[in-house]
Amino acid sequence: MALNVSGQQAAFQFKGGALTVTTLEFFTADVGYIERELEQQTRRAPAFFSHTPVVLAFERLSGDEIVSLELISAVCKRSGLMPIAVRCAQDAIKQSAWALGLGWFPPQSEKRLQEVSKSRELSVKPARIVRNPVRSGQQIYARDSDLIVVGSVNEGAEIIADGNVHIWGSLRGKAIAGAQGNLDARIFCQQFKAELVSIAGVFQTFEKEEWPENETVTEIGLDGDNLIIR
Repeated sequence: MALNVSGQQAAFQFKGGALTVTTLEFFTADVGYIERELEQQTRRAPAFFSHTPVVLAFERLSGDEIVSLELISAVCKRSGLMPIAVRCAQDAIKQSAWALGLGWFPPQSEKRLQEVSKSRELSVKPARIVRNPVRSGQQIYARDSDLIVVGSVNEGAEIIADGNVHIWGSLRGKAIAGAQGNLDARIFCQQFKAELVSIAGVFQTFEKEEWPENETVTEIGLDGDNLIIR
């Protein structure tokens, strides 16, 4: 039991921890363009956009681009996303974030991303093994380790790992690898029918016609800022 300075039971306590939060990285400040793409993505994977907390990242924008954070935040909310913070170097965006009640994170340099990726590699624990199918509505997280699912991941299910994800069956739901920034993480599955895949914050949604035609083992990895499906 936590006690306050008077020896009474405390009303609250601060605890450190690592949360898996999706980052929405912008390549343009064009609000109309952003809204159109979000609408397309929402139609593809509506469940993913239902009250999903996101960090809005603006490192990729040039310093002279004018960013209307209030409008971008509103567009995200209309799509079902819930902005909780921004990540940027621009002071104007930071001040706008605070005015909107959002948090602020400093930008991540390429060197820092590599350091995070390396540190995650060094702290990997034995893989977490799930021996049953992952059903709709379930979420499974393997912290600091790989995740192995001996079965399928159904539609509406979500599996997350700080390391690699291995699925000995069909991937029909959402799979997230490298959740804490491991750029070398991979996703492997026997049959690829995914709603969404993500590696180190880079995600992509899929429609039926975008699934690979072959039924062989599929590997998903990162090549720079792009997801590569083999």
